[in-house]
Amino acid sequence: MKKQVKIKNETLLRLLNILSWIMFIGLLIKAGTIFLSYIISTVNPEAAKNLYKGLNLSAYLDAGFVNYTFIVAYKVILYILQAYVAFLLTKLLSRLNLTRPFSSYVVLMMQIMTYTILGIWVFAMLYNGHVAIIEKVYGIVPTYISGEFLFLAGIVYIFAQIFKRGAELQSENELTV
Repeated sequence: MKKQVKIKNETLLRLLNILSWIMFIGLLIKAGTIFLSYIISTVNPEAAKNLYKGLNLSAYLDAGFVNYTFIVAYKVILYILQAYVAFLLTKLLSRLNLTRPFSSYVVLMMQIMTYTILGIWVFAMLYNGHVAIIEKVYGIVPTYISGEFLFLAGIVYIFAQIFKRGAELQSENELTV
């Protein structure tokens, strides 16, 4: 029975690793597509009406090229940072050992993920502040990015601390044996 559970857990981890790779690649494609569409929109302003799957930033282009550039840059950087978190997750899942899950590597990956997700939240708040200013100045209806990244960073941080303590206990246990 224990062997069956172990096989299921290992299979689930492999599946999660594959899904995190798909998410990583998908987010990079999304960032690249928006950036490429932005470049096209500098030559053809009509392209700003549909940058990526209906993303209409033409109002920001009408408000000024600098504002438009910043809004696109925020979006591209946010997707790249999210892709980086997905990449970190792939690294974590590929090195996670279920028989000895508490390791300094796992703790390090979780801490880096925490700080990156916190950075995403800060960047999203900068975006929201910029959009709010543009709304007041130009009367554009804003689309804000929600702040759930802070909550997610907190959850990953808590798990990182649990794994850190687990690694310490595991290390102490090895010394006493």
